[in-house]
Amino acid sequence: MTQPAPETIEREGSKLWITDAELIRWIGVPTVAVFDGTIGSLIRCYQTDPDSPFHKLRFKSRENYLSLMRRLRQDCGDELLAEVKGRTVKHWHEGWMGTNGHVAMAHSLVGMLRTLLTFGTTLLEDPECLRLKGILGDMRFVMPKPRTQRITADQVIAVRAKAHELGRHSLALAQALQFECILRQKDVIGEWVPQSEPGISEVVDGNLKWLRGLRWSEIDDNLILKHTTSKRNKDVEVDLKLAPMVMEEFQRFAELPKAGPIVVYEKSGRPYDAVQFRKEWRLVATAAGVPETVYNMDSRAGAISEATDAGVPIEHVRHAATHSNTSTTERYSRNPAEKTASVQIGRAEHRKNKIGGQA
Repeated sequence: MTQPAPETIEREGSKLWITDAELIRWIGVPTVAVFDGTIGSLIRCYQTDPDSPFHKLRFKSRENYLSLMRRLRQDCGDELLAEVKGRTVKHWHEGWMGTNGHVAMAHSLVGMLRTLLTFGTTLLEDPECLRLKGILGDMRFVMPKPRTQRITADQVIAVRAKAHELGRHSLALAQALQFECILRQKDVIGEWVPQSEPGISEVVDGNLKWLRGLRWSEIDDNLILKHTTSKRNKDVEVDLKLAPMVMEEFQRFAELPKAGPIVVYEKSGRPYDAVQFRKEWRLVATAAGVPETVYNMDSRAGAISEATDAGVPIEHVRHAATHSNTSTTERYSRNPAEKTASVQIGRAEHRKNKIGGQA
């Protein structure tokens, strides 16, 4: 039997494990599963039905879904859908929350259950899936609180300085690009996926290939960056001459390269993987005095907050952030205390001027 690809055997402490996705690629799935009315068989059908939307998900999303479905199969896979009531799901949710309040996990598991029921309703045309889907549609579950942290320009400068001091010049460049261009981490450093995944790349390492990160070829002679985002494939265009932190990082190059990944990890000579980047960033950020509660993923929120604090119209910020609507942009615009204070000051000034005018 052919051995699994090396990259799918991951080390967690001293434990080796193989992901469900790799197991499917390794041993194959014989046929489409038979639906017998249980949640476990619904999960198997969702994973194996050729028309299932599961197969259209990207690699990382599939891995996340597989993890959630593993938990559902473990906790309630033998349950018949016909016997599951709203009260049943409520009790499951309470169990998933646990005494420590695992709100995010519980919410994700309910969301996965909704996805499975939608599949069972639309493609399996099962009446019990339709019934339970309708019940869940009328139920409300506690949601994780949105993050309120953001990284500030001063913190970005400190991270970049410390990164250079520690010889992590690539991390300083990545941080500048994230903050100045309002880009997601994945759009800057890219991601490594199995070669069997869709997408063409000349950057390969064993059975992995690198996709979706910034390339030097996306920057033209006028320093205009044109990139298609990893989320929803939206086109973004940024004049890097208007991004002072990026220009400062470019000064370290005698000449900007014409091709290849922009951000390359010094230790490996290849683009970072997400775990490497997060670990290196945390070490540098902590050394630079950035609180442990502020993460690299808060860079985008920091950029958006800086723009709204500066009075940039929210519609312009929405466009720069490639959001579909301003409500999403507003969620990323943090530092509510200062914004509330500015409203109070403005109201007080208006009231004062109004009363003075009447006198």
